[in-house]
Amino acid sequence: MTLSAASRIHTLVGEILAPGRPSLPDLNPFEWDALWRYARTHGLTPYLHQRWQEAGVLARLPPDVARTYAQARALNEERNIRILRELEEICGSLQEQGITPQVLKGLPLSQTYYGDPSLRLLYDVDLLIREPDGPRALRRLRQMGYEPFPALSRARDESLGLLWRPKEYAWDAERVFDPERPLFVELHTRPWQPRWHGFRVECDLDFWDGLHVEKIGGVELTVPSEESHLVQLAVHYAFNALESNARLMHLLDVALLLRRRGAQLDWNRTLRQIEANRAAPFCFLTLELARRICRSEIPDHLRHALRARTPERIVLWLETEGVQAAHTMNLYERDRNRIYFLHWAIASGWSEKLPVLWYSLVSPWHEGSGFGRLVSFTRRMAQRTRHLLRSFSGREGA
Repeated sequence: MTLSAASRIHTLVGEILAPGRPSLPDLNPFEWDALWRYARTHGLTPYLHQRWQEAGVLARLPPDVARTYAQARALNEERNIRILRELEEICGSLQEQGITPQVLKGLPLSQTYYGDPSLRLLYDVDLLIREPDGPRALRRLRQMGYEPFPALSRARDESLGLLWRPKEYAWDAERVFDPERPLFVELHTRPWQPRWHGFRVECDLDFWDGLHVEKIGGVELTVPSEESHLVQLAVHYAFNALESNARLMHLLDVALLLRRRGAQLDWNRTLRQIEANRAAPFCFLTLELARRICRSEIPDHLRHALRARTPERIVLWLETEGVQAAHTMNLYERDRNRIYFLHWAIASGWSEKLPVLWYSLVSPWHEGSGFGRLVSFTRRMAQRTRHLLRSFSGREGA
């Protein structure tokens, strides 16, 4: 994609993510193809269709373009209906065992903030349970036919692993809307991993305070309070942004929550939760990008408090490169230079930089085995060393 085409697409998507009426896209065939790939990568395809429909411009799009987006949305609607039924089965089975699962992100957001479950792409479902319930929940899901997904089965500190019901399936990025695509289920005992990648961020958020039930398609799902959910969404997006694989869909989740519920949120409680968990720089990164890209309204006192706790290099990056970076992040083509820069820049002082550096040194060693482990470790260390030298010389970029 040329720079001019990328700029036009980013501007067009920015209009769609912000409030107000988006204009009629004026793209050539090459740019329409590029927009399709871009929207699919960022999980925005059904939402684009809805916004064009609301603006009354859908019928003025090239017929094949309008048809492709409509088909994707229809498939996604069917997929989400099936996911809801599977989620109903899972939650009901766990509740029979005395386990209360909270549903994070995904379907509750699609109903409450998007206003239509067909508009939110779902790659998996995230369920939060109490830590003592972990072994029983895993046993129950095993009895239901769920098994660890082979390629991603190593559990993280806050996760009991990625589970699925095994089936033959031809994985393809174009089939992300496919109702037959297997569903992944991830059980969490904490909403995020404390001390993630060596940072001082904690995870003492009480997600069980203020939880409530929402009904989606006749199914009752337990969800956290909106203040807690906002913090979790902000931290989740920031972690992915630091790994250069954040999707704009997840930033839109934050923006729509703010747009629909911002006036009713207890912002003092939100700030206390953020500060108590040392998550200010991460939440500032997310909320500032939501403000700049989606035109979200952030209370001044909260924004100023978070900015004061965010390293200046991150503040400057957000002002000069953050928006462009958010548009160009890609799970399948991660920018390692950006990853190294953001990890180093968001760490506050040497007391945090040293644990982050240590994590960056040891993590490649755990990603492989045998000779492949040594090759991976050596390659990644060379990349990290080059970045650190640029950082110390003051010549680092995003």
